[in-house]
Amino acid sequence: MRKILNRLVQLSYIGIIISLLFSSFSCNRNVESKSKLMIGLAEVNYTPEVGLDMAGNYRGDDYASRGVHDSLFARAIVASNPQGDKVAILAIDICSMGEESVEFLRKYIASKTEINPENIMIHATHTHSGPRSDLSAPKAKKYLSEAADAVILADQRLKPTVLSIGRTKEERVSHNRRLKCIDGTTHMCWEKFETGYVIEPWGPIDPELITLSIEQEGKQNGVIVNFGCHPTTLTGNNWLYSADYPGYLAESLRKVKGQDYLPLFFNGACGNVTQVDYRVGFPDTFQECQRIGYILGVAAMEAIKNEEVVSGNLIAVSKEMVPLKRMTITDEQVKWAKAIAMKVEKEGMPPIQADGMPDAYYAKEWLKMRETQDVIDSLEVMIIRIGDVVFVGLPGEAFCEFGMEIKAQSPFKNTIVMGLTNNDKYYFPTKVSFTQGAEGFAPMITGYETTPGITLYEIGAGEKLAESAINQLKEIY
Repeated sequence: MRKILNRLVQLSYIGIIISLLFSSFSCNRNVESKSKLMIGLAEVNYTPEVGLDMAGNYRGDDYASRGVHDSLFARAIVASNPQGDKVAILAIDICSMGEESVEFLRKYIASKTEINPENIMIHATHTHSGPRSDLSAPKAKKYLSEAADAVILADQRLKPTVLSIGRTKEERVSHNRRLKCIDGTTHMCWEKFETGYVIEPWGPIDPELITLSIEQEGKQNGVIVNFGCHPTTLTGNNWLYSADYPGYLAESLRKVKGQDYLPLFFNGACGNVTQVDYRVGFPDTFQECQRIGYILGVAAMEAIKNEEVVSGNLIAVSKEMVPLKRMTITDEQVKWAKAIAMKVEKEGMPPIQADGMPDAYYAKEWLKMRETQDVIDSLEVMIIRIGDVVFVGLPGEAFCEFGMEIKAQSPFKNTIVMGLTNNDKYYFPTKVSFTQGAEGFAPMITGYETTPGITLYEIGAGEKLAESAINQLKEIY
């Protein structure tokens, strides 16, 4: 009798499991049948030929690549709905993309698809071990066109899709790189310090990692991973092409999900956030890239495990050109810059350094900025809505406080903020960061990111970009 009862209990458990699996499957099928979104994913290995100049980090007089450590990819998502609305986001393993290059890519994609160029968002993952993106660079139009082919392929692979979003926090790999020191000065995480000299970082990090999974025909085919941190593990000592830690993030997810699985990395607002822990030092190795990428891969799997289906079929685009006045260069700064320039003429450019820029760079930039300081630029802040998920594209390297504020003020539950989108335009610090440190004008008095030549616009420019994003989100909601 006991054997019979045990068998009945076992059968009841099996029945419950089958029932749960069936109900889960039915639920997914029901959600998929209601979803009208069509989404395509694609990637292209666009790695340029060896010997072309690299971009990112100061490398003295020698920027030429020596080889390929790991391939550089362009990855794209295209979304459409029954109303005929269509949008595309292209993420490229490259340091940054200027306005001219962005418009080149938009026109190229539009010429080969039915996607409106105004509906295309171009994002740089910000690896410092990729090629130059300016169109004047040798072969740039060739390899950038190859990167843009990812959108064309994705447009050909549109399928009914269910989107699911997940979140987690990962606090072990990113650090605020602006350091408050005992003498009131601001220093950067890549410098070397005596014990006790650094009090604490000046600002926060944004530990939130967001995943957006793409399910088609009952199978997860890919995921977008959004996290804000500089991919600057590799310094000016590296002359090999590499995607840095985002490449290892993709590799780790594929080890779990299979080689057909397509991970896209969308970097967040990472202007003042880096992978360097000043208490440990600056390990600029490929092993460190792998450590960071794999940790983020585990975090992404945790977020994926806790995902919830996202509803909605609406596709919409909003953008605003925000006018920003360029930073003023004073007579005293010009005098300093001319003295440094004369020194460079006699001694040449200084040797490579781990991160940041030498005084010779600032001198050159300040003299150039002085000539155009009365110009007012217009920078694009772009919003793409896919269902009930919105993507916020900010130009340049915005401080993480802006990304967190945009997410906090957004009427959308699911808001993905991306820096380095549709334009480079360097750094956008917070107003308060310009007051963090000693008074004066010499480079890095209040930190690297607030130094003219690293930031280009008047104090408050970052706040204006964030305000534009928040207002657009409310309008498109």
